[in-house]
Amino acid sequence: MSKNKKILMMLTKGGASQSDIAAALHVSKRDVSTAAKAMREHDLTFDAVSSMDAGAVDDLLFPKEKRKLNNAYLQPDMEALVERKKKSRKLPVKLFWIEYCERAAAEGRLAYAYQTFCEMFAEKAEKMDATRHFVHEAGAKCYIDWAGDTASLTDKLTGAKTKAYVLVVTLPFSGKFWAEGFCSMGQKPWQEGHMHAFEEFCGVPRMWVPDNAATATDRTNIPRVTLVNREYERFAEHYGAAIVPARVRKPRDKSVAESCVDLVEQWIIGPASETAFYTLEEFNEFCAERTAWLNSRPFSAKDGSRESVFKEEECMHLEPLPAERYEMCEWRSAKVAPDYHVTVDYMHYSVDHSLIGEQVDVKLTPGEVSILHGGRTVAAHPRLRGRKGQYSTNADHMPENHAALDDPWSPDRFRSWARRVGPETEAAVGRVLASRAVVEQSFVSCRNILGLSKTYAPELLERACAKANAASALPSYTSLKKAILAMRAADAQVRANNRPLAQTAPGDLVDRAKSAGRLRGAEAYRRGGE
Repeated sequence: MSKNKKILMMLTKGGASQSDIAAALHVSKRDVSTAAKAMREHDLTFDAVSSMDAGAVDDLLFPKEKRKLNNAYLQPDMEALVERKKKSRKLPVKLFWIEYCERAAAEGRLAYAYQTFCEMFAEKAEKMDATRHFVHEAGAKCYIDWAGDTASLTDKLTGAKTKAYVLVVTLPFSGKFWAEGFCSMGQKPWQEGHMHAFEEFCGVPRMWVPDNAATATDRTNIPRVTLVNREYERFAEHYGAAIVPARVRKPRDKSVAESCVDLVEQWIIGPASETAFYTLEEFNEFCAERTAWLNSRPFSAKDGSRESVFKEEECMHLEPLPAERYEMCEWRSAKVAPDYHVTVDYMHYSVDHSLIGEQVDVKLTPGEVSILHGGRTVAAHPRLRGRKGQYSTNADHMPENHAALDDPWSPDRFRSWARRVGPETEAAVGRVLASRAVVEQSFVSCRNILGLSKTYAPELLERACAKANAASALPSYTSLKKAILAMRAADAQVRANNRPLAQTAPGDLVDRAKSAGRLRGAEAYRRGGE
């Protein structure tokens, strides 16, 4: 029924003033006065107006001459203007009216007044803002979101206040929800809130619809692409559920969740601001009491309550809880160091030496550290606590030449190193180790002696040790180095003597003697010399 027909029917029925009719139908008094004048001129009755269609009523109130005048007005494209307003809400309607007036003047036509323009804009916006009622399946999904408002916890000593963030999990079919406060909005509180809610519901919905929080989705620059947080995805796999994040900036997609969040803010967080809570446990006790009361409160427009609908129609459709509770964990990525350890939280955990240089995933639980490569667990260690820099090393992860060494500064390590050089070196090092009452006092000497195998050839060190062993002299770094240098010079002389004379250039023997360090003439110290 058109508004003009409603105006005429209310006028012919009587009992209401023109001001009351204008207020009831949200029309101007001028329109009501025009309709009253037409009613008196044509002597209309209620039955006559009821039998008229909308076109006849318009012809009665607005003769053809006035319609022609209305056609002289430029008709604005209100649908396009409403879309512009949706994209940029800060654009004022008056700007649209000014642009419309300029266009009407350019075309030589009349423009509507600003008030009429605003009424036409509001009417079109209301028609374009139509909503649809969603029919939810029992136990099929749940909505998860953080409340926008926060509660406060008070320190008893200083009076300082810290924020408590409230997580709300809602079942859209029955409207039952669970609310709980946490000290942060990280991954651990996010998952704990899920677990407590599902334990309260005694079941798990098949699909979870979280808001686009950082704990649920990963940020991406690709338009219309949403990536689920990998850690959150592992959590959902444990419960056998699927994660379908809500569309960005589409709150009507989850209107049930938004209404429950409003309930929590109005009936839990709001009243909580008038009470001092000193611990999170105190606030959550208050929150649980209020949540139970809101769920059992009767609906205002239909029978039952959230709790009764849940028990009678929804709880039996939820999936059962898993046999084991999900173990909270953190995930890190690390690279295996050359010492076949990965470093997490300043602690070092070993993996097999074949993985040196590989990138691995590290799963951290309160009591254990698991290291995965290619989706397969390759190492597990008890989690280290306390002083930073501790090592947890499994002997099976070491190379063969490391497995027998418990300490880089140990007699076994030096004997093993000497054994690789040769038996004479092993015997010489053993004598050095046995020469001190405190065996640790010989470690530096052993390291220096064995270091000669790197500076010079291991064979030379083996021959020098054999010479020292034969003389029953206690080997030392200096004596062995002198012996090695002497042997190198003697070997060079022997090679020179065995060289054919035809291949020996004049003065070559003297040059070789100089390079061996046995001859150094005055010319070597002369400034500006050769």
